[in-house]
Amino acid sequence: MKTWATSVLGLVFVSAVVVTHAQWLNYPTPGVPRLPNGKVNLAAMSPRTPDGKPDFSGVWHDDITPVEEWKHRLGDTAVSSRLASTITGMGIGTNSIYSTNLMIDLTQEQQAQLLRPAAVQKMRQPRLIPSERCLPLGFPIATLLTPVTKLIQSRAMLVMLMEEGNAYRQIYLDGRPLPKDPQPSWFGYSTGYWQGDTLVVETNGLNDKTFLDGVGHPRSESMHISERYRRPDVGHLDVQLIFDDSVYYTKPWSVTVHHVLQADSDILEYICEENEKDRAHLTR
Repeated sequence: MKTWATSVLGLVFVSAVVVTHAQWLNYPTPGVPRLPNGKVNLAAMSPRTPDGKPDFSGVWHDDITPVEEWKHRLGDTAVSSRLASTITGMGIGTNSIYSTNLMIDLTQEQQAQLLRPAAVQKMRQPRLIPSERCLPLGFPIATLLTPVTKLIQSRAMLVMLMEEGNAYRQIYLDGRPLPKDPQPSWFGYSTGYWQGDTLVVETNGLNDKTFLDGVGHPRSESMHISERYRRPDVGHLDVQLIFDDSVYYTKPWSVTVHHVLQADSDILEYICEENEKDRAHLTR
């Protein structure tokens, strides 16, 4: 659909010019295992918290999909045209292909079978990208673009600081239940519990003002997202996402995305409202 490609291009522009420089880039992260050459040993055993749980703390970036893989999946012509109009350092070649389509691993027929007519109609409608109006993109798309995400873990909470939009998300690990009648919000309400070394996160109370990915897969206020976090080693974080929304989808569906540790780095300040000049350059 024409609006799909336009939306993804818009995401590239909106994410490109509103960050400022951080103070502690290239400052060595303490406690990270290193190789003799000083580089981080990404394959080392994953760290643990004092109570023995896997520690997901760190600065993470989605596993970057190589340009050739983008071309294989989307076609050389489509990718080349988007590369020609993409700001250097953003978009294709700097982020995950799942930012474009979380269903990309499925066949076209399988994707069509998952979509209810309401979803197809919603995706065909012209829409504004929330970040064009300095509103959050939401989860999970904010964690699949070029900006990084920082996780801070304690016994009672996992905090997710998203560079994209200067947004944050709180995942409570203290045993509290999800609200039965939540007030819909951009990031909803999230609680987590452990199944062995896997952290399971349940989220409800999401609003319907954004979408899941670049092609515009929608979410309703009844959507429930389950996440399963695993850190197989120091350098990698695997996240299975399960989406359950009977308003737009015929059954729950899932995808597993991967993130790579960005040691010796940090998130950058991201202020959308200051000196905003993107909107005039975005086309429909």
